[in-house]
Amino acid sequence: MRKNSWLQAWMVIGNFTWLMLTPLLVFIGGGAWLINKFDWNIRWILLFVILGLVFAGVSVWEYAKKFMTMYDDNKKAPTKRDKEDYDY
Repeated sequence: MRKNSWLQAWMVIGNFTWLMLTPLLVFIGGGAWLINKFDWNIRWILLFVILGLVFAGVSVWEYAKKFMTMYDDNKKAPTKRDKEDYDY
């Protein structure tokens, strides 16, 4: 698949969407369910919202780092070093 194809762009957008929505739905939805199920104080929802935002942010950050290294065109060629050459 080409680097700049429209299908590739839609796949990247889909991955970012998935990485943002999944932790938010799991933590906020699951937290709301736990609060209603066990009759906890409503202030606990703040903890679940913060956890959802943190996990969504970390997952998008990691994906963006991998994405940028994958599409980096300025890759340096690995240098070969002689292990017995000490005159540097």
